[in-house]
Amino acid sequence: MPSYSPDGPAYRERLHQSDRCVVPEFSPDETLYRRYREKDLVLGRPTPLGFKVGFAFKDGSGQSVNRSEFSEPKDVLEPDCCGGTFKAGFVVLVFIVKDVPEIIKSGNESECDFRFRLKHVPKPLCFAHSEIWCNQSGIVDEPYEVPPKNVRDRFRGELLRRIRLPALHFTPAE
Repeated sequence: MPSYSPDGPAYRERLHQSDRCVVPEFSPDETLYRRYREKDLVLGRPTPLGFKVGFAFKDGSGQSVNRSEFSEPKDVLEPDCCGGTFKAGFVVLVFIVKDVPEIIKSGNESECDFRFRLKHVPKPLCFAHSEIWCNQSGIVDEPYEVPPKNVRDRFRGELLRRIRLPALHFTPAE
């Protein structure tokens, strides 16, 4: 049972995949939502240290976000979008597609470009699930590459600088 949204047909219609297909196109102005640990906020804003924890890069998949075209901000805290777990102590960060840095250079002797794109990766109970995809080609259908540490740090810093809104707080329904 959802903990924030009403458990009803509108919720399921909005969030569950059902027979819908992937929607690969993202508008530059489309809003994205990401959960973030509330204890890492300072004056309602994400911090660099908390951002490192909240945007941990891993093999095989990009940074999870929800698309506003198919969800509401509070949906990123729902068990349906959290692998079935309740996310107490989290808030929602809000940013837009064009806030995601497109290219970050490695800055080392190889001077590789790492390109970041959005990829719609729906899950059966969370159609809005998408990922910030990274590789050197910039083509989302090519394998994801974990960028080197200096690129990860610069990506987080750039995105953190561009997030303009304070985090959104939601209280679980009684």
